[in-house]
Amino acid sequence: MKPSYKGLFGTLILLWIGHFFVDFMIGIWPVYKTLAHLDLAKAGLISAACAFIGEGLQVVFGTLSDKGWRKGLIISGVLATAASTLLAYTQDYMVLFCLFLTVCIGSGAFHPSAVGLVGNLVKERRGFLITIFASGGSLGLACSQLIYTHTHFVLGGETVWLILPFIALVACMVLIGFKKIAVEPSHSKKIDLTQYVKLFKNRDLRNLYFAQVCNQSVFWALVFLLPDVLICREYQPWICFGGGHLFLILGGALMMIPAGYLADKFSPRKVMLYGTIFGMLFFYSLIMFPILPNYVLMTLLFFVGATIGMLNPVLVSFGIKLLPSQPGTVSAFLLGLAWCVSEGLGQGGGGLLTKLFTEDAPAKALMVLGLFFFIGIFVTYRLPETGEKQKTVDYARSNSV
Repeated sequence: MKPSYKGLFGTLILLWIGHFFVDFMIGIWPVYKTLAHLDLAKAGLISAACAFIGEGLQVVFGTLSDKGWRKGLIISGVLATAASTLLAYTQDYMVLFCLFLTVCIGSGAFHPSAVGLVGNLVKERRGFLITIFASGGSLGLACSQLIYTHTHFVLGGETVWLILPFIALVACMVLIGFKKIAVEPSHSKKIDLTQYVKLFKNRDLRNLYFAQVCNQSVFWALVFLLPDVLICREYQPWICFGGGHLFLILGGALMMIPAGYLADKFSPRKVMLYGTIFGMLFFYSLIMFPILPNYVLMTLLFFVGATIGMLNPVLVSFGIKLLPSQPGTVSAFLLGLAWCVSEGLGQGGGGLLTKLFTEDAPAKALMVLGLFFFIGIFVTYRLPETGEKQKTVDYARSNSV
């Protein structure tokens, strides 16, 4: 039967813009901590704690999403992430913790709900649509630091004005609404967190989880420490305060849609494996050569982003293909449960590792964390060529929760 496209494009556009705004606000913290000259170890611990709590709540939000709370979680998630507009008004570590925790909780509410909705708009094009959705977040994350720092300097720190587009988007979401999908909410109101234990017992989903943790640990460590790496190497201010970050994230954003198409056409395993291998090579080339011309630096940052930055949506769509009956739960498993660990390891671990070095400390901390690439390659190699093996179909039928 030919899928119905009624309401699809309006829903996809709203969610794409929402993802742009949510990840825009997530991208502010790494550059704000550098602008405000915060201690890297303390800033990293704030990132780790907030990510562990906020993103970890995706296991709850993902379940609630599958039980019919999807629209409310998407809207409240977008609003909560706007707390980043208030960071510039304080340097008190406890207040900063509360603000960034609000951002992470908003992210935790938005991502599994939105991914679950996008993944079931047209099931035959699930991977392609999820990568389109993911590109919105990547573009928001890419331009976040340049726009934020420019706004900060021009308006003298009055960054609260950045909240206005969020209010307009939420109004559109309330008035227009979203396309209804075929996955019906459960009548049970109980949140059964043991379902995540069942997901972890499946070998393929478990390998996907570890691949996600390894990839995202390196990615978030690089996002967190990149401004400091570039400052230590005395690059121009526009590169340090957003330009380098832009090229890093833009690489992943531009590669996501082709990667989703290739994953649907050939194998998500191949896309993930080659992406991780080449990502490791580009990553260590960037870290091990401290003096590079601007165009070489930007090219390397672009290719690092294009390889490791595009893996997340391919991996999540692979997981939903393994268990299509619970898209919100699977998204929470591969996003929230993985991110709460990987952001802690990447940002928290990266910040603490800088204390072990005196010269070029941020880059050396990244070099240590790059060891996660090897684990990621190993677990990705163990994945099946396609997400439609009979054993995974049988698993989905026998472990419906």
